[in-house]
Amino acid sequence: MKAIAVTPRIKEVNIINQAEPNIVSPTDVKLRMLEAGVCGTDKEICAFEYGTPPSGSEQLVIGHESLGEVVEVGPSVTRVKVGDLVVPMVRRPCPHDYCEACRSDRQDFCFTGDFQERGIKERHGFMAQYVVDDQKYMNVVPKEMRDVAVLVEPLTIAEKGLTQVWQVQQRLPWSCSVAPGKAAAYRHRAVVLGAGPVGLLGAMALVNNDFDTYVYSRESAPNPKSQLLESIGAHYISSEKITPEMLPQQVGNIDLVYEATGASNVSFEMMKYLGTNGIFIFTGVPGRKGPSKSRRISLCVTWY
Repeated sequence: MKAIAVTPRIKEVNIINQAEPNIVSPTDVKLRMLEAGVCGTDKEICAFEYGTPPSGSEQLVIGHESLGEVVEVGPSVTRVKVGDLVVPMVRRPCPHDYCEACRSDRQDFCFTGDFQERGIKERHGFMAQYVVDDQKYMNVVPKEMRDVAVLVEPLTIAEKGLTQVWQVQQRLPWSCSVAPGKAAAYRHRAVVLGAGPVGLLGAMALVNNDFDTYVYSRESAPNPKSQLLESIGAHYISSEKITPEMLPQQVGNIDLVYEATGASNVSFEMMKYLGTNGIFIFTGVPGRKGPSKSRRISLCVTWY
């Protein structure tokens, strides 16, 4: 079968021929890959800033945002069936018994650093004709979502961040009171840094959770992104007209900052204006040659 891979040693990106994977475990699922997204991570891997091939291989098949169709299942598979549309998970747990996060299937919080990620770190990705993986890493999506299902993986960045927000921000119920019958984020204000795909998906998730949502980006309005955001009930603010220090006057107390730029200087500047009992979610991954780095779903909390 064909796949797209990088060879870091000689800095090449090629379409390669690779053996088609087969089911070897009773809980394995075989997918015919329908779509693979390309994001900034893939761009940086193809620029050889990072990306680690599996042990014993010089090549790394890229692609971590994906959509596949189930074409074969092992005899013990119960979670999916042939014909299902599936979005596979990316990160795999580390092997250490003492990593309670990975042993609890919360490998996004792995504290050893020895996790693997398909298409990124030590495991081949999804930019291939066929993929085999365990059913526990498969997420079925309705066929009605076929046209947008490949966006499920980047959307999980926002969803996982919001899960942590509720656990942290609601620790002070007198500071986070809501009106009867309203969502937990009622009257809470969120600022999204960046209007790229992750920023737009984050804004959609925030609006859906009843945040008063503002997206802060460079381009002057009106533009296609500002119009899209306005159509879902969010607000668009251009950094060409409003500086970060002016945002609290424009927005009010900033309860949440959702960073989606990967620009460290912008992120740390914005931290100065995080409001009382506010949370800052870092989702961007700056290039490895940048002055500082962040990891997806890192949270910073301020209180007074």
